[in-house]
Parts: sequence; C-alpha cells; structure tokens
Amino acid sequence: MWSWFRIHKKEKKKIHNFLENGALLVEESITSEKRHFLENGGLLLEELITSFNGRSNPIRSFSKKELKRATDNYNQDGFLHQGWYKGTYEDRVILVKKIRQYPPSQEYIGQCIKDVVVASQMSNHKNVLKPLGCCLETEIPLLVCEFAARGSLSDYMYEEEIGPSYLSWESRLRIATEIADAVTYLHNGTSKSIIHRAINCRNILLDEHYVAKLSNFGHSISIPLGETHVDADLSTFYTGSVAPESKRIRRFTEKTDVYSFGAVLFEILTGKRVSNILKEVYSVLAEKRCQLLNCKFLMIEDNEEDIRVYLKANIITGNTEQLMACAELAIRCVKVNPEERPSMMEVAKELRRITRFQ
Repeated sequence: MWSWFRIHKKEKKKIHNFLENGALLVEESITSEKRHFLENGGLLLEELITSFNGRSNPIRSFSKKELKRATDNYNQDGFLHQGWYKGTYEDRVILVKKIRQYPPSQEYIGQCIKDVVVASQMSNHKNVLKPLGCCLETEIPLLVCEFAARGSLSDYMYEEEIGPSYLSWESRLRIATEIADAVTYLHNGTSKSIIHRAINCRNILLDEHYVAKLSNFGHSISIPLGETHVDADLSTFYTGSVAPESKRIRRFTEKTDVYSFGAVLFEILTGKRVSNILKEVYSVLAEKRCQLLNCKFLMIEDNEEDIRVYLKANIITGNTEQLMACAELAIRCVKVNPEERPSMMEVAKELRRITRFQ
C-alpha cells in the first residue's frame, strides 16, 4: 500500500498520455471534476476502497456536489478551525477539511491522499480520527472524517485562554495517555513502523466526551523493513516540537515522535505553548550565563536540571505526585540523544502507571 505514494508521477504520466491521445475526449467531454479526480490519484483511491472489501473501516469517494450540499456551500457558520467545516451527510454529522492553497502543489495533494490512507490503516484504534473518505473532484482534495465536537486540544490548553472550558489535570493526563496509546499503535500496528512527524496539540482533536483523536497523517512516513530510520525532508513543523536530529540531519525514527510527544507533555503540564516555554527557559539561562541563548530545542546538553526547576515552578494545579512523575517522563522524552528517550510503548505504560497514583 505504501508504494502507492511513490508511483504518483507514473500514474500522472499515464493519465496525461490517455488524455493526450484524445481517447477520452472522443467519447465524452472531460469535466473539471473528472480531470481533478484523475490527477489527484482517483484511480489509486478506488484501489484502496476496493482493497478494504467491506472489512475494517471502509472509506468512500464523495462527489463535489455531495460535500457542497453537506456543508451548505461551506457556510462560515460551520467553519470550525484549521480548514475544518461541520457538515451533515445522510443524517450523520461529519467534518470536511477544505484547505485553500494556491497554486496547489503536488506535495500537498500527496499529503491529502496519504492522510486518508494512513488514517484508514489506523482507524480501528479508538483514539485515531476516523476517515470516512475524500473528494478528489476538486483542485485540492477534500478530506471527510468523523465529527470531533470539541475541536482541537489547543483550544483548551493555554493559560492565556483560561475559562470554563480549561481542562483539569485529570482530563489532561487521560488525554495524554490516549494519545500515547494511539502513537504506540502507529509505531507497532503494521508491518512497517509509521512515524507521524507532526504530533502537537493542534493535531489532537476531541470528541463530545473529550476523548482524544490523533489526526493529520499527511506528513507521516514509514520506516522501510529492516531499517531503523528514514531520511526525509523536514517540511513544515512547529517550533520546539522537532527533535534535534530531525532538524539537523533530516533523520526520522520512532524516537522523533517521542520527542514531539514530550513537547506536548510540556504544554499539558504547564498550560504554556512550547514557543513561550523556550523563551522563558532560555532567557533565564542567558541571565545566569551572561550570554544570549536562542535555542529551538527544549533540552541542550547541560540544562536538564534547569528544565526540571522550570517545570516544578510552572506546573498547573493538580495531584502533585502525578504531576512530578509526568514532568520526569517529559524530560526523558526530549533528551538530546534519541537513544536515551523511551519508546512510545514505554511512555504509554508509564502514563497508565502514573494515572493509578492517589
């Protein structure tokens, strides 16, 4: 299935030649919807749909008209966040992701298709946002997923946005455990380990009961069988959530996701954005060392104790034993040396152990 991502150019050439010789044009006029469907990998999607053969969580191909009707022509009243629109299809509430990127790049279109394919592979897990399908009749593919009524975790996390919806420590710990389980499944649920590469609070959605749903698999990448890492472009990531080895030499392993998850734990523990944590930590260090530090990583070789002191002074209110144990886990996750970081399976196991603290 993963080879599909690598034959997009060949598929596109085949389609171009088919259109070029006029065979299709003779039989019927080509609509823009049909052309976009072919260019966006519609044939590959049909293969994917067929491959499920009614098993697991089958996905479907939506038409442009169906989604326009479902979202009331993408009415702004239904706009939620990050390009997601609320819609109703066959009496079911759905999410439709409509991103405006012009001109649309083949890389982005490939990410949309990959999002559907990877999420479909992972859809049996209760903490993965389930894809229902996509529409390839538009210039940029539209993604259709189950509805996540509460939106993004980032909407409930940060101290500057404290209000009635601000999450308690108990809810934060539960959500962290759920996402750790989902990432563990991503790493171990198929023959090839899949690296998410974009784990952050914006890509964690919440259903009506605040159950966490990992989303946005467009940047994900698989590690070839027999290998321990893969080298790839960095693409677009958030400051502070990228592992040092990925930033410096473009190397990705399972421990890359562990680092990003550690950054999420820092935000969960403090109610602060990683970008703000970096500013606060390194401004203090700069004063102590009488020099300017501008670091993009949570941990540098000799500042572990400084990070520990910062967390102890800035953690939110809650069960102190749980908070401090989780702080130690977060520090382990963002170690500079990836070999010193725990696996996601170990992280999930430790979080469940912490949950049992009274």
